[in-house]
Amino acid sequence: MSDDKVKAYIIIYSSYVPQEKLSILKNKLSRADESDEDSLYMVKLYNPTIILILSIFLGGLAIDRFVLGDIGLAVCKLLFGWFLFPWIIIDMFLSYKRAKEKNFINIVNCL
Repeated sequence: MSDDKVKAYIIIYSSYVPQEKLSILKNKLSRADESDEDSLYMVKLYNPTIILILSIFLGGLAIDRFVLGDIGLAVCKLLFGWFLFPWIIIDMFLSYKRAKEKNFINIVNCL
């Protein structure tokens, strides 16, 4: 893939992936074929800000974990989160980071 396209994708995905993994993403994109470019547009990305808002307002119902696809954790949080209230508070911060990690994994897997 050309350097201009790599730079454009890094600008697009910089808010969706962890900052410490941008260099890894840049290397993967630079080694990708032109045929992989179409699959990059089809990657499922989670907006970390939306996940954080869901976690703040609907975290007690585990909606944030259901959206991220962590069904097992979501069910546990739904059943036991009210008894372990700090889990809901801590999970607010973890779900934001988890969304970025999942985005990075989804992007790398499509390349």
